[in-house]
Amino acid sequence: MKKTLAIFSIILLVAAMLAGCTAATQPQNGAGTTGYAGVYKGSAPGYHGAINVEVTLDEEGGIRAVEIDEKHAETPAVGTVPIEKMPGAIVSSQSLAVDTISGATVTGDAILAAVAAALTSAGLDPAGYGYEVKETAAQETYTLNMDALPPKKPITGSLTVTDVKGRAVALELPISTYAVSTMDVVDFIIPLLGEDAFHKLVGSGQDGGGGLQGYAKLYTPLVGDYMQHVGQISDHNAPFDLEMILALDPDVLLVNSAMGAHRYALEIEPQLSAVGIPIVLVDVPGKSFTSSVQDTLKIFGEIFQKRERAGEVISFIDSQYELLHAKKPTPCSEKPTVYYEKSGYAEIFGTTSSSQTGWGTVIAAAGGENIADPILLETAASKGGGNTLDPEYVLQADPDYIILSGSGAGWMDNYAGSVPSVPKFDILKRTGWQRLQAVKNKQVYELAHATSRSIFGFYAALKLASIFYPAEFKDVDVEAIMDEFFTRFMLVGSDITGWIYRCAEVPE
Repeated sequence: MKKTLAIFSIILLVAAMLAGCTAATQPQNGAGTTGYAGVYKGSAPGYHGAINVEVTLDEEGGIRAVEIDEKHAETPAVGTVPIEKMPGAIVSSQSLAVDTISGATVTGDAILAAVAAALTSAGLDPAGYGYEVKETAAQETYTLNMDALPPKKPITGSLTVTDVKGRAVALELPISTYAVSTMDVVDFIIPLLGEDAFHKLVGSGQDGGGGLQGYAKLYTPLVGDYMQHVGQISDHNAPFDLEMILALDPDVLLVNSAMGAHRYALEIEPQLSAVGIPIVLVDVPGKSFTSSVQDTLKIFGEIFQKRERAGEVISFIDSQYELLHAKKPTPCSEKPTVYYEKSGYAEIFGTTSSSQTGWGTVIAAAGGENIADPILLETAASKGGGNTLDPEYVLQADPDYIILSGSGAGWMDNYAGSVPSVPKFDILKRTGWQRLQAVKNKQVYELAHATSRSIFGFYAALKLASIFYPAEFKDVDVEAIMDEFFTRFMLVGSDITGWIYRCAEVPE
């Protein structure tokens, strides 16, 4: 039986909108005619549902007001930014050739499309207001063939593993099939199973970067069409699809902590346990960044009965942290100050992390002093985790380094025929940021966001340490270390991702 599974729909941005400072040309419908006065409705799909607008026109077709229905589901502080700013820009310029908001282009494009629809309903041509239709790529789909699921081998034994939450999880061996919370979890399994990491995979959740597609394009030429037996078991940052998991019947569901996956997995654990599908929880980067990957590899080595191979990978990673600790200055030495931000743009302030969570743990391992710690470590709001800092606080702190993620760099996107994502450092357009020491000294970097929760986390720590302490790490070739890891343990080369970018100049 075949089921068609829609995996992901992407918007192909063909051309950037023109700057929104020029006045609109005369409406092209019925030149010289009037009588357009009224309120007209329009709608277009946003990131999380429809964007509905009401456009008020005068007799000559001039735009007097643009109002957006408050009953939308766009993300607060991200999609809501263009909702707040773009209506006024459209009215003041009398044009739809206004800039969308970096970081929220889907919502911005939806607003323009909805206003264009309203103009069309009034009998006006939106092109006369500078509107350009964005082309949409066809929906990318994969065919899930239930008959292609890997065959189950006879049960020959059992095993109980203790996962990161201290749960004793009973497994039947051998593991013939498995599912993962997101595709980057597969990177922990490739060093243990090689191509079988894909041949045994039956399900994966989606991430914000379209990991299901990216990994398929990268690995299918090497291992064959494994996607015919892989179902999507969750959307990005969303609950698991219980029905799909039950249909795929994996021998185990492996769940990393990113994007609330632990919580979503435990919500369906009773139903999965009832049919014999155990859940194993891991946590990378976890509270102990320098050991969480090794802990995960040890668990996976037991699950897939590859303990010796897991030991080899663990030994390699341990040696990198030993190198890191040997080269870093003593703890009493003055540390460089660092500000981290996720998914930030000029008009959208992303979240930061304390040294106890996410990228903050990487920065701490590399020897940076996180300017967010005095604010977040002791506050009830963040509980030591992430939050958004006051922009004025960042300016006053004037950090030596700015580290970004989630604002442009891609993940596993350098495959044949691809155009890898490259950050534009739009964040540096913020008021006052040009005066920051990090910006003036060109010490602003963007790293591929998923690196912190990946098996490659050691690279991020070593790379940042070499940036923070160039004299101490001058004889350490971090790129060569990364190349060696890929040569010894992965199926592809280290060029599959743009791991780190440095901002050469402030964007205009």
